[in-house]
Amino acid sequence: MTEPLDPSPITLPLAGWTMRAWRESDVAQLACIADDERIAAWMSDTWPHPYTEADARWWVSEGQFAMGTSWALCQDDVAQGGAGLHPQGGFQRCNVEVGWWLTPDCWGQGVVPAAARVLLERSFADAAVHRVFAPIHAGNTRSMRVAEKIGMRLESVQPMSAYKRGRVIERHLWASYRT
Repeated sequence: MTEPLDPSPITLPLAGWTMRAWRESDVAQLACIADDERIAAWMSDTWPHPYTEADARWWVSEGQFAMGTSWALCQDDVAQGGAGLHPQGGFQRCNVEVGWWLTPDCWGQGVVPAAARVLLERSFADAAVHRVFAPIHAGNTRSMRVAEKIGMRLESVQPMSAYKRGRVIERHLWASYRT
């Protein structure tokens, strides 16, 4: 995958749910839902907490384009979370990182597995992509369950592999492969 994917809207197989590019009109909603501690606890240290309107404005105007392709996960066109693909470069260019998050009010509805399946399919539509991976913080059983539901397998447990809030933590690396 040499360049970001087209962020065109995607209809998910769940009534009212779509994925689309982030818009300026999402700033207030993004700041509200992304500030939830139940989300921030599982995100990388680059995720701001508290998550302010300035953070949301930066994400909508610049951040969503910085590392790959990102979509807002929307219920009836209202942003409720996000998902994205981050192609790797250089000798690891056969890899794409996938990530997701969703406001807790929408957990348990099958939204993230539906979105993640679509992103896997889009990744593997590129003949250069042979592996899609998701690094998940130890203890994030919900995301690990999503990875399992979409056919990813636990590739490794990486002790002391990332910082989170000043502590070194363990991550679980889940992956799917071109078949």
